[in-house]
Amino acid sequence: MSHSKIIADADGAIVDYDAEFLSAGERSALLAELEQVQDRFDRDRVLMYGKTIDSPRLVCAFGDDGLHYRYAGVDRTTHPWTPHLRAARDRIAAACGHPFNYALVNLYRTGDDYIGWHADKVSDLVPGSAIASLSLGAVRPFQLRHKSTDATHEVLLASGSLLVMRGTCQQFYKHALPRRRGVTEPRFNVTFRHVRAG
Repeated sequence: MSHSKIIADADGAIVDYDAEFLSAGERSALLAELEQVQDRFDRDRVLMYGKTIDSPRLVCAFGDDGLHYRYAGVDRTTHPWTPHLRAARDRIAAACGHPFNYALVNLYRTGDDYIGWHADKVSDLVPGSAIASLSLGAVRPFQLRHKSTDATHEVLLASGSLLVMRGTCQQFYKHALPRRRGVTEPRFNVTFRHVRAG
């Protein structure tokens, strides 16, 4: 295992990274499973700076029945857990010390797909729970920037890696996955959350 702490600051923001969280077999099985359900992915219509635009990536959500996670004007319906996604969820829950009941999956088809600077919405989440980000497919850089100081951190997210954002990370940091011209392979990013029921 290759563990590293990307951020651990006085504000209480913690970001941990494990480059080899999934084994090669686990990685291949989950990637194949997500590729098989690509027809469920579509574009969000998101509210950005007062305008509604198509998201520059494809999105799908999986989770327990009846859950809602709202972000940027979107309230996405969940699909039932697939077997390998459920297994990954359970492993990540054991590593983080609390359950996860929702997974938002972004599909970056090529390096032209991206997500700009933002902080994840936490008001629908169980207080104190982490957001765990599992990467599959193409290696892409992930950036974190402090909202006040502009101090920036970057990590290359390997296929099968896990990045966990805890504490006050969403309060004090924004993050982004920038465009990377020349990347032709797709990347799935599965972000596990513990969403409040009701």
